[in-house]
Amino acid sequence: MPLSNYLSSREQYDAHCREQFEEASPNDPAAVERAMARRYPKSTEQAADELKRRGLRIDVDQLSRRVPPGCRQVGRSFLWFADDIDAVAEDLDQANRLTYDAHYRREQGLSYAEHAAIQKQVRAKRLAVMQGVADAAGGTIPDVADACNRAMPDALEWNEAAVAKAVALTREYIASQGVAR
Repeated sequence: MPLSNYLSSREQYDAHCREQFEEASPNDPAAVERAMARRYPKSTEQAADELKRRGLRIDVDQLSRRVPPGCRQVGRSFLWFADDIDAVAEDLDQANRLTYDAHYRREQGLSYAEHAAIQKQVRAKRLAVMQGVADAAGGTIPDVADACNRAMPDALEWNEAAVAKAVALTREYIASQGVAR
C-alpha cells in the first residue's frame, strides 16, 4: 500500500539522497553510486532517522518494538533494509504517527513533492540574496551568514537598506577575521 502523499515515498527519499551525494561529489558519478549502494543495511537508530526524514514520528525505542518479521538480526542488533523500513513506514502512516512537517503538509493539502519544491525555491532565493551581499562585500556566503545571522532578520526579508547593512556587517566581519581575501 503506498504511503500518503504528504509523506516521502521510497522513490522520493532515494532521489533526495542521490541529490545530496551528487552535491557532495559533483564530478564523480562512481562515488555517488558507491554511496547509494552503501546506504543499507542501517542500524535501528539510522532507520528511525530515515523514517523521521520521511515524515513519520518514531524514536529508536519505539522502532525496536516494531521490528517486522523477517528483519535480519546479528547478535542483538537488527539490520534494517529498505523493505523493512518501508513496512514500518506503512504501519506508522496507518497509525497517523506523523512529524509536525507532515501534519502541516496534510493540513495545507500539500504533497511532499510540492512542499519540497517550495522549500527549494525559498533556499535558492535566500542564497541569491546572500550571494549578492557576499559579492558586494568581497566575501563568501558563510561570511554573510556569520556576520548577519544574529543581527538581522532572515535574508528573504531584506530590503535595500537591509542589504546595505548586511554588506557593511559582512565587511566588518571579514576585517575582524584578519584574513586577506
